[in-house]
Amino acid sequence: MDRKKIILLLLLPFFFCPRPGFAEDLAIGVEDGWIWQVAVLPPPGGWETESGISALGAVRYAEWKVKDSPDGVAGRDIRFLKEPPLSEENAEERVTRWRENGVAAVLSLGGADDVSLLRPLLGRSGPVFLSAYGEGSGITEGGVPLPMMFALDLYRDFRIVAFAEYAKRSLDRRNGVAILGDRFDPSLERFARNLGDMLSSSGLSVTHFWLAGAGPDSFRMIEDEAISDGVSVLVSWAGSMVVRDIWRAVRRKEGAFRIWYGGEPGRILLSFNGVLAADQEVPLERDRSFVTLGREIWRRTRAVVRDASAAGRAYAACGWIFEGFRRAGSPEPELLAKAMESATDFALGSFPLTVNPATHRPFAREVAILEVKDRAFRPIDFFTVTGPGYLP
Repeated sequence: MDRKKIILLLLLPFFFCPRPGFAEDLAIGVEDGWIWQVAVLPPPGGWETESGISALGAVRYAEWKVKDSPDGVAGRDIRFLKEPPLSEENAEERVTRWRENGVAAVLSLGGADDVSLLRPLLGRSGPVFLSAYGEGSGITEGGVPLPMMFALDLYRDFRIVAFAEYAKRSLDRRNGVAILGDRFDPSLERFARNLGDMLSSSGLSVTHFWLAGAGPDSFRMIEDEAISDGVSVLVSWAGSMVVRDIWRAVRRKEGAFRIWYGGEPGRILLSFNGVLAADQEVPLERDRSFVTLGREIWRRTRAVVRDASAAGRAYAACGWIFEGFRRAGSPEPELLAKAMESATDFALGSFPLTVNPATHRPFAREVAILEVKDRAFRPIDFFTVTGPGYLP
């Protein structure tokens, strides 16, 4: 007889006696070791938004599947504790309470704020922290991931690999590529140099242009030199306002180059037809397996999934945590963190994931190349990219 069944049989007398409330049941289960706990932080808009309702529905569905299975996770049930939003004022007190109550992991369905608030508090001592997002969030220190910090997204430097791959697919080797970077921003300088190295190794001619800090008021010299060099593409690691100015200046010039933007695609770009960007969210929005997931969530929890991507991310993050618990066989943060960095048997929608121990993120994700056309981002290519071998 498996471990979970034995524990449940020993606890049968509690089920046939007058029962305490849920909090007391939970306390008994935690104390007796047959319930392991995960705190869940809401999306930026809170639990009552479409994203919050959809993500929480996915979490409750994942929790139900464990409870309904004969073996649970390592013979235990997992309880997800719905938490209020985190703030600078309450973050330290919340971490103390989680530790006192035996919370093994914290799942954030929010953005970079949760990472920045919790990183100094639990990055080295736990509980384990997992962001269901994390593209723009640093979870490293000195180039090495903090032991308790994990993220479901590739870091934003995935665009280096995405652009290198798309260049191989789409560019004529006779035409060059110009790369615009910022010498005074360490990340942007590194992104520009790494992309240049990858493009050069593919046989493309690369020219680097550098901005000084905030950049000049005019980019005319850069534009004219790039055109005279016959480049077909300019990849900008500078901000979207720089892209705007260059696009306006060159769009009607003879021999004008195309512009690829190295940042996250935002609404400000929608006025600039032809600009390209790389994105790891769009493939999720097109993943049909999330439709099936949404139906199952409704069937089991009665939560209406209107944000399929939020639900899919939450469900994948739960799968990662479950796999960590299975491998660790323990809720101790140190053991759980070591197990999570080698997890393999979980997926984000229809895309199977494997964790890279060197980054505490997936090895690879599906990426879309988007082109601005008629005030919309239109996908023009999809492929899988591996996170760069160097760290932010």
